[in-house]
Amino acid sequence: MPMMALVNPVYDCLFRLAQPDSLSKEEEVDCLVLQLHRVGEQLEKMNRQRMDELFVLIRDGFLLLTGLSSLAQLLLLEIIEFRAAGWKTTPAAHKYYYSEVSD
Repeated sequence: MPMMALVNPVYDCLFRLAQPDSLSKEEEVDCLVLQLHRVGEQLEKMNRQRMDELFVLIRDGFLLLTGLSSLAQLLLLEIIEFRAAGWKTTPAAHKYYYSEVSD
């Protein structure tokens, strides 16, 4: 239960990173996506409503913001699909998103 004390502050940080001004910066999008890969599933178990709200911001940023870099768009789409797949990367998604990365 010690993690319960950290849930809201971590969500607050993630919400800040999901704001339009942050989504326009690749480094901040990368940080947001990295943290969601690490703790997203656990955070969702603790407070699904806030995760749903966070992903509304992420989705809206992906769809509505103009001027996002192609890398930022790729990262946002990847994390949306990652969550939709139950916090797992499907083989097809892995091939699509990481085909340029050498093994």
